[in-house]
Amino acid sequence: MKNFIKTYVPIVGCFLAIYCTKKNQDNVVLLNDIQPYLRVQKDESLTKTHANIAFWNEKLKATPTQFPYKVQLAGLENQLFSKTGSIKHLKNAEYLLKQANEKTGFKNSGYLRALAKNYISQHQFKNALSLLNKAEENGDKKQETIKMLFDVNLELGADEEAKKYLQEIKNKRSFDYLIRIAKWQDYKGNLEATIAYMEEALAVVTLKENKSLEQWCVTNLGDYYGHHGEIQKSYKYYLRALELNPQNYYALKKIAWISFSNDKDVKEAKTIVAFLKQNYQGIDVDLLAYEIALYENNHVDEYYNSYWNKVQNRAYGAMYNTYNFDICMHQKKYRQAYEIALQEVRNRPTSNSYSMLALASTYIHNPSKGLAIIENHNVLKSSEPLVLLRVTKVYAENHKVTLVASLKKELKTAAFELGPVKTLEIVNL
Repeated sequence: MKNFIKTYVPIVGCFLAIYCTKKNQDNVVLLNDIQPYLRVQKDESLTKTHANIAFWNEKLKATPTQFPYKVQLAGLENQLFSKTGSIKHLKNAEYLLKQANEKTGFKNSGYLRALAKNYISQHQFKNALSLLNKAEENGDKKQETIKMLFDVNLELGADEEAKKYLQEIKNKRSFDYLIRIAKWQDYKGNLEATIAYMEEALAVVTLKENKSLEQWCVTNLGDYYGHHGEIQKSYKYYLRALELNPQNYYALKKIAWISFSNDKDVKEAKTIVAFLKQNYQGIDVDLLAYEIALYENNHVDEYYNSYWNKVQNRAYGAMYNTYNFDICMHQKKYRQAYEIALQEVRNRPTSNSYSMLALASTYIHNPSKGLAIIENHNVLKSSEPLVLLRVTKVYAENHKVTLVASLKKELKTAAFELGPVKTLEIVNL
């Protein structure tokens, strides 16, 4: 018997070693790939941005009437927001651009577009549209305005207006057109065409050796390949983004999502999140930490409070409404979720907004009310997994068994995009 035990234990050890090796081999994210990016490195571009801000502040202090200096400073503040995730920089840029536009009587189309871009980042799409309409009336550099009018109308769900502006872009081989036709195809649910156009756009900027736009392209391609279920390609593009810029915290956060959602390697995902929380101020990292806590059912209140306390900052406005809605629904705070949905419909009457209103109305009023909103506002023209998940929940409350089964089958293909927590919700419907 003793001899059996002696030989059995090594066999078990070998089995576990083989199992663990197999598990690691199956993982998309490899620690050796990302380890170099989990060390604090000096960000030369951030140092340069701060130096430039000091320079332009001194010039503005010397001649306070020079509003072009404020536009320079606004651009630098936008850079800081992109690099640090701190909302104060986005609001600083807004303040400076407002002043510049007031000084020029809203007649400078470049300044109008700059403020509109800032509003887009803040999800103030109607304010952005108003400014761009003024810029279109002014007429100077109209092609630049047309491109942004496409962006904003698409965000507002104004399909025909967006399509009209897309067709008005003259150079159909340009980077600006390619990324917008890609966005249009994604909006229409044609993901393969989206990826093809984005690959073409990447080829254009790579040829021109524009590292900034190349970085933008590869992170977007990482997103699109992830939506398409090609996780390995998605990962490779995020790694490429980090090679271009080791401080690309968005790419690093998306790699954490792959570890969490695809690999189910919570330990590695949490290691990345911990690094991000120390070096980046964007609250989207707190959101990811909260979702991991929900999955583990561990320290949920702690991570929820960390996120919720930060998002109460009025500077965020409606930027995180979609996430806040889903959190409120998950916590059965239906009245609060309903108020968020109403605000979103007012600000942005899209399928996403109406899917929120439909789900909240199902619980605040009655299931048939939610069903009517879905039908009256053609919510199912969207193929976004989050929209389809909310619709499925409304159907379930209305006992639409066949429709629920059909959508559940479709949603299972979006398990990576939705993540483990929402995938479990689908299973339980």
